Amino acid sequence: MEECYYKIPFDFASVLDETRGYASVCTELESVDQHIEMLIGTYPGEHSFDEEYGTKIWEMDFERIVSLDTWKTRFTECLSRSISKYEKRISNCEYHLEVGDVLKENAMSRNVSVRKKVEIFINATLNSTGERCKLYYTLFLGPLSKD
Repeated sequence: MEECYYKIPFDFASVLDETRGYASVCTELESVDQHIEMLIGTYPGEHSFDEEYGTKIWEMDFERIVSLDTWKTRFTECLSRSISKYEKRISNCEYHLEVGDVLKENAMSRNVSVRKKVEIFINATLNSTGERCKLYYTLFLGPLSKD
């Protein structure tokens, strides 16, 4: 039996539309990608159906980074725990992070803000086919501002 995966966000209007009457579908890999993106963007406790659903990386959001390697290791561990628990369609995940600063200046108000940019690269095996897949996400953490 072939699985059917739906695009996020789910478009209820298209299902209720008499002319279309169906929801947009996607591939299994796109579904995995969408789910991991939702998992990364969710703080544990946000969803009542499972208080643990999400990623604890948000506890590290405004943390002062003393050692970048230690911070990246903790970040990767949080990510790995969540993905291995909630996304069973992939396995053999390898994580790579690139962390940098993004400076944004507002000329009108003369405000400067610095945000931490985290690029997440995941190489994994899609269990249903055995093929290797590459996933990529970008996060911006910890808005710091200076007047």
